Amino acid sequence: MSKKITFDYWKHLYSGRMEGMVSSEIRDLLSLSARPDIISFAGGLPEVRALNHQKLERYIKRTLRTDAEISLQYGNSTGYYPLRTRLIDVMALEGVSADEEDIIITAGGQQALDLLAKIFIDPGDTIITEAPSYTGALNAFKAYEANIIGIPIDKDGIIVSEVEKKLNKLSGEKTGVKFIYVVPSFSNPSGTTISLKRRKALLDLARKHNTIIIEDNPYGMLRYEGKAIPTIKELDSKGDNRNVIYVSTLSKLFAPGFRIGWIVAPHLILEKLTLGVQSAILCNSTFSQRIAYEYFSDPSWKNNITEFIKIYKNRRDTMFSALEENLSSIATWSKPKGGFFIWLKVPDFLNTKEILADAVRNKVAFVPGTGFYADGRGTDSARIAFCTESRENIEKGIKILAKIIKDKIRLYKSFK
Repeated sequence: MSKKITFDYWKHLYSGRMEGMVSSEIRDLLSLSARPDIISFAGGLPEVRALNHQKLERYIKRTLRTDAEISLQYGNSTGYYPLRTRLIDVMALEGVSADEEDIIITAGGQQALDLLAKIFIDPGDTIITEAPSYTGALNAFKAYEANIIGIPIDKDGIIVSEVEKKLNKLSGEKTGVKFIYVVPSFSNPSGTTISLKRRKALLDLARKHNTIIIEDNPYGMLRYEGKAIPTIKELDSKGDNRNVIYVSTLSKLFAPGFRIGWIVAPHLILEKLTLGVQSAILCNSTFSQRIAYEYFSDPSWKNNITEFIKIYKNRRDTMFSALEENLSSIATWSKPKGGFFIWLKVPDFLNTKEILADAVRNKVAFVPGTGFYADGRGTDSARIAFCTESRENIEKGIKILAKIIKDKIRLYKSFK
């Protein structure tokens, strides 16, 4: 049966902002990835099966038994105060110092990005991001009609000398930059980490040009090798402590279904963010926050992180080996020391959206690279996540993907 064509009778009523709002390729692929017959390298889905579900059940029962009147009620727009005290302990493990009053809790990291875009971006305002950059952030910024300038990366993260050139050029044109957005540790999608030298240089540029850095740090604690690097927020705290807004989430440390993220920012900025929460959802789920408080009040949560690291490292190493065995002479890829993702680059005459179509027919999914650029670049790139599938499925999926890529290369050469 042919698909019925429908007309949008309300098109003339939509705001101009809708032109900049696009569907997330990752979210679109998640419904496909949920099929049991699909090997999914698409979504960065945490391994929630490793959590102790019996303990979670006890946390929930204890909350309902001792604190139902509060946990089932509306809450504070800035978040459940006891949980904010626990987030201070979580951040301290990465060297970030903050007070409870410096924190606002959000509905996951995505709402944090939307709130920051809402309070900072007017149509046409210029911001700077890594290129490639997290597609959820790009979509949030596009929704508020930002002019997004993507700065290329290399193995040490965003190329700060290019940031400096762009800032100097914009300054000469009397154009300010509202903020610089980075995922400095095990970046989504590239897996790269900004070196300490570049973090310091980027902070110096933000101070010089009177702008801010939004540091999005969901993966920092998921390090599988090497020595930890100070966060940009920690570096800023040793100075005037006003040029970095810190964003993180419990989705990777606990469970994404609880939808808990947070922002650390100066008080005047937090006041604006609070207004943004109140205009959108009034307050976030007190019940979810109360359960998260129970979880992070139990010292065993750190053992869970150790278990997560063991699982993810094993899967990452399996994907490294499978890529080396099947694609070593054909493609290149990043070698992240943590996080969830590997950035794959194929020959530039290939298009990963076309590869995806064939891959899905062969029961494998990944995310094409174009979704991680504001200007449509990345046709020869893809994000492949190693965090979700078993070792056996990773090996099988990469072998299938490699065969498709090799077949397309042969087809291309046959027409030359």
